[in-house]
Amino acid sequence: MRKTIIAVLAFAVGVTTLSAQETIESIMAKRDRAVAERDSLQEVISKKRERQKGEGHLDFDIPFYRKVRRPRAADIGSIGAGVLVSESSDALGFSPQNSLEFWGFLPLSHTKGRHSFTYGPGIGFKNYGITGNKAMKMTEDGGITIGRFKDGAIPRISRLTIFNVNMPLLYSLGFGKGYGVTLGPVVNFNVSSSIINKYTIDGDKRKDKYKYVHCNLVTVDAMVQLNLRDVSVYGRYSPMNVMDRKYWSEFSTWSVGVALSLLK
Repeated sequence: MRKTIIAVLAFAVGVTTLSAQETIESIMAKRDRAVAERDSLQEVISKKRERQKGEGHLDFDIPFYRKVRRPRAADIGSIGAGVLVSESSDALGFSPQNSLEFWGFLPLSHTKGRHSFTYGPGIGFKNYGITGNKAMKMTEDGGITIGRFKDGAIPRISRLTIFNVNMPLLYSLGFGKGYGVTLGPVVNFNVSSSIINKYTIDGDKRKDKYKYVHCNLVTVDAMVQLNLRDVSVYGRYSPMNVMDRKYWSEFSTWSVGVALSLLK
């Protein structure tokens, strides 16, 4: 009888010990899985932070990237408006207050630190105006002359308009926080030109229009911008004669104006 009791007690102790051992092993396995999951999560977070840090220092070989976190490169004006002033060998008499330009382009930048190279397709309008009783006219052979409005007409304006598709090629040096300087050539493809004379006769507003007034297909301007965060002050010089010298008096222009950076 005593042997039977001892055997039963030994069996119970063995079962209890085995169960406790299995419980301990289960708890340790769960702990190991939790530690592994924590280490994996920390590794993912660390890699993500490294990628975010790398986004602020991109090399030139990554195309179509404009936004740079730190240091911030100089913002480029993507639209602008300015006043045109002409330099002419003949007395064309373009009026600065009536001679304006408007332009805009889609900036695509390669940036490294404080240095940026920016280019992109754009469009522009250049309007050259003459006031007073002088009017630009086209003769039958295509020549352009400076004459007068019709008798009895009250002159409003005589304006030459040139529409171009352009490609700026600009280098920028940033001074930090959006301040910097930008300079470079702007290649213009002058695809359209026209003359409009506006006047009033007997209270009726009228206009005469001449199309295809012989502009040169390609001209190159030199532009410089002083960047003040999202606003820039620019100057632009057009040394090439924009109009065909066979039909027009030779002239060049320069302009000053304000540009805004719209893309971030």
